[in-house]
Amino acid sequence: MGANMQLKAWTLVIFIGLLTAIGFSSHVKPAQGYEEPIHDKIHFTGTDFASGSGTGFAVSTNGLTIADNELTAVYTSPDIEASLPFNVVVPQWDATQPKGTSITIQVRTRTSNGPWSDWFVMQEDHDLTVAGSNLISGNMISVPEIDKRHSHVQFSVSMGRNISLAAPVLEEMVFTFIDATSGPTTAELVAQQQALDANQNNTSYLTTGHPRPTIISREVWCFYDDCDYTDGLEYSPATHMVIHHTVSANGGTNWAATVRAIWSYHTYTNEWGDIGYNYLIDVDGLIYEGHLNEDYENLDVAGTHASGANLGSMGVSLLGTFTAVDHALPGIKPPEPMVDSLVNLLSWKADQRDIDVYDASNTLPNVGWGLPHLMGHRDAYGTTECPGDQAHALLPEIRDRIAANIGLTNEYLIVDEAGPYFTRSNTSWYEGPNECGTNGHSFYAWSTTNPDSPIRWGKWQPPITEAGYYRIEVRAPYCYTGRGETDGATYTINHANGTDTVILSHNDQLGVWMDLGVYYLHADDSTTVRLTNLTTTDEGKGVWFDDMRLIEVSPELKASSPTEEGWTNNPDVEFVWQLSNSSPPQTTTLKVATDTDLTNLVLEETIPGNVVSYTHMFTENVTLYWQTSVVLTGTQDSLVTSVSKFGVDTAVPTSTAQLIYTKNVTDVYNLVWTGTDELSGIAGYNVAYRTISETTWTSWLTTTVNTSATFTPPDPEQTYEFHIIATDHAGNIEIKTEPDLSTAEAIDLPHAIMLPMIKK
Repeated sequence: MGANMQLKAWTLVIFIGLLTAIGFSSHVKPAQGYEEPIHDKIHFTGTDFASGSGTGFAVSTNGLTIADNELTAVYTSPDIEASLPFNVVVPQWDATQPKGTSITIQVRTRTSNGPWSDWFVMQEDHDLTVAGSNLISGNMISVPEIDKRHSHVQFSVSMGRNISLAAPVLEEMVFTFIDATSGPTTAELVAQQQALDANQNNTSYLTTGHPRPTIISREVWCFYDDCDYTDGLEYSPATHMVIHHTVSANGGTNWAATVRAIWSYHTYTNEWGDIGYNYLIDVDGLIYEGHLNEDYENLDVAGTHASGANLGSMGVSLLGTFTAVDHALPGIKPPEPMVDSLVNLLSWKADQRDIDVYDASNTLPNVGWGLPHLMGHRDAYGTTECPGDQAHALLPEIRDRIAANIGLTNEYLIVDEAGPYFTRSNTSWYEGPNECGTNGHSFYAWSTTNPDSPIRWGKWQPPITEAGYYRIEVRAPYCYTGRGETDGATYTINHANGTDTVILSHNDQLGVWMDLGVYYLHADDSTTVRLTNLTTTDEGKGVWFDDMRLIEVSPELKASSPTEEGWTNNPDVEFVWQLSNSSPPQTTTLKVATDTDLTNLVLEETIPGNVVSYTHMFTENVTLYWQTSVVLTGTQDSLVTSVSKFGVDTAVPTSTAQLIYTKNVTDVYNLVWTGTDELSGIAGYNVAYRTISETTWTSWLTTTVNTSATFTPPDPEQTYEFHIIATDHAGNIEIKTEPDLSTAEAIDLPHAIMLPMIKK
């Protein structure tokens, strides 16, 4: 993987007295007079809506709705004076919306005596909406920087229904006002960070991989009491990286105020206790540390940005709105400085954690399907448009730039279902919602078990430029369709050696690359992989046509059993080998001989077809050598294993007790024994003891390789006897019925004569 496979080493340089020297404590204190962000709410419920005007609407204790006998309603609230001047306002609403009805909410703001802003069409912001809450959070509205703060807000509501349908009801409208203007500007934060970095000589850590980019540290911008805490922090190495956008205004320069406002909303309104994102990036490319982390450089803390995908991921949010230009809330393309910083930040983390940005996995502990290692927020659950179409469209380019930065090479040949090497039936198709798919696109169809129904098929035809063996993989992306996926996706693979059919469960392997097998492919366009929505397993489930990828592999043949220097006490020897990265062999030849050159053969068998084992009975105890070779189908190439030595030994080993003695100490005994085995050799001894009045043996020594031991009797008043059983390397176990020694036989050896007698 290049640089990202290198061992990462960080050296933390601690500057004693640094914080005191530059006037910072545990958090950098802003200039005198700065206050924490101020926040407050206004609620509209029930008859509060009666103060507005419009046509076709009705108000009750339940809220705002369409009047009887009306199909549409248009409502405009009164001019609402906020409870505090604000630079950010976040609308929320609770509505009952029967199927087939519509509700559109717009919001605008102004100063106390200035003109109204344009109307902002509200969309649900999944980054701001609290899971399980009845309130839907809309987009964060930022006050134009020239005005600094606004003090008035107004909303309008448009509703529609068919005459036969129940009417929608807007039950509650909530506005959260935030004033985060009291604090350092972005320029002031940059100056503070530069001073901090200068005192650290820009060497707070060293790494052999891609460097961590310059970042506005949390201690510089988050200087409030509630910024500093330790409870509830959860860490797990990042395996995935998630890109968001804040859906806030794209104009202005004081992004620091926006970051503070987001922190306030996440911390207090949503009661998350902190800002949800791990990092934020403004349009000028400045990166801000987000959710509190006790060691940003080496640990990955779980934020609050992607529900179940929080733990094990790093969430980075782009400050602004990056929806399509024709969206109800039009966005812009992320500016180049922002994208450059995003690439550098993600490159650092990918290199640090060995994240393959081209791959996908199901390693996130709280998500039940596979996800791309680099993804937009929408790719996690499919229920949001975040990070906007214009940011999401940059993902392939961002992957390539990260790979170039960290020395990662994508060795796969990719066949894009939206490209020229994929064809499909001329029938109606569904496209993955919200640009879901490996490279922002996919097709799908609903499964059917009826062969007479219109069948949808897709065919990948990879351009193979070099003949060889290739592993072929396909993927069913996680996309939100409201239904499950098929268990019977049937792929037909046409390759150099014929045709194979493979059935995969998109449901069980959702989001990860699925293996179709290894096949020999010609260097032409004759290889095809075909998938249809006809199954034998289910009706109305998703059958996915996404990218296919191939990688050239080298066939390998390995001997598995008997192992090198292995012994067996079973004369029926099973020979087992493994052929990988290959199509099934044409023939396999097994050779067994008494010499390493395999000239004195005792067995030679050539077996046709795909066989991976063979059993033969040997009638003698003997040391042997074996080897297998295969001829590969279609190519006539051959593979050969190395020669492995093994033995057949059915003979039982023997052991002999030689001596039991004491050394002038009556309650300690020394035992000496020996053993023999002519073929595989002694593997160890099991020694047990019992009193002469007992019938059950107590284990003392297990598989010891020693031939002597010292025994201390549990009860010195008792007489003990011993049982020594030898085991050889083939697994043969000595059989004995009588004890070998007893303490009654012990002799007392004075120290002076002990050694000569033992040696003898």
